[in-house]
Amino acid sequence: MEGAINSVTKKYIMALSIGLDSSYQFPKEEKWYLDPNDIIDYDKEKIKDVTKIEVGYRKGNDSVINWAGTEYAIAPCFFIKNKTDLGINIVPESKEHKLAKNWIYNRLINKNLSFKFAKISKPFEYDNEININELNINYDKIGIEVTVKNNKTQRADIILPFKKYDKLFGSGIVVEIQFSKQFESTTTKRNNEWGFKGYSICWLWKDDFENISENLIELKEDTIKLEPLQKIMHEFAENNLYDFKHKLQEISRMIEEKMHELKYPFLIGECKKCNRGYMAKKQNKSTKKYFYSCSNWQEGCKHSINILDGEN
Repeated sequence: MEGAINSVTKKYIMALSIGLDSSYQFPKEEKWYLDPNDIIDYDKEKIKDVTKIEVGYRKGNDSVINWAGTEYAIAPCFFIKNKTDLGINIVPESKEHKLAKNWIYNRLINKNLSFKFAKISKPFEYDNEININELNINYDKIGIEVTVKNNKTQRADIILPFKKYDKLFGSGIVVEIQFSKQFESTTTKRNNEWGFKGYSICWLWKDDFENISENLIELKEDTIKLEPLQKIMHEFAENNLYDFKHKLQEISRMIEEKMHELKYPFLIGECKKCNRGYMAKKQNKSTKKYFYSCSNWQEGCKHSINILDGEN
């Protein structure tokens, strides 16, 4: 399991953040509880309180060498010591989930990941770069396959929240790993959805990775492309303004055609009799003839002007 609840702080702590956070120096000496949300089912005869199921901390391995001679680390985790005896079934970990977890853990402990990004000003060239070590990441809240609710529920492959809101990058960075093909419109839509939640986003595609082993996938490059929150919101506003102008043009032309059909003008100025209304064009329901009458008729003005045949 990727996280557990600390018995002292009562906080849900990610296993991969232990070792990166000085608040938890001796994880094996502390008491940890299984998060009830991770449980599918359990033996109700043997377990009376699902909030008090103890779990252990496994450090992982800081140095593993694969067949190709590449050295990497395997992320730490929590485990249930007597899981089978207690009849506990937890949400299974997918292969992709495990690979993503080990990937981000390696990058975090080595601090060898950088983001290239474009600022808001045109032409949006990705010539700016920032190292992950320079970002104010809240390691306690790093998440993998995390569900975020804010107007619309979304699931992030990896989420790196900040301790403090950043004017350019927002509340944190979402990393989406996409192994299958995706329409550009879908990517833009999801960028906007994460932007509305206050996050920057980084997309990693199949071609960005190389397989090292069944426990780890690795990036081909140490610098990956990031879409900052402010850039996402700026482009969204520009695109919507462009769409709005096109829609306005379309509606304006429709109105113009309709006005022509109805024999514009509708108004010919202020009523000279009451000086409070306007002379508006109307049609007699019985004779079908057009005339102008004062818009202030409800207050008693009966002034009207007939339109001669041929001028309708």
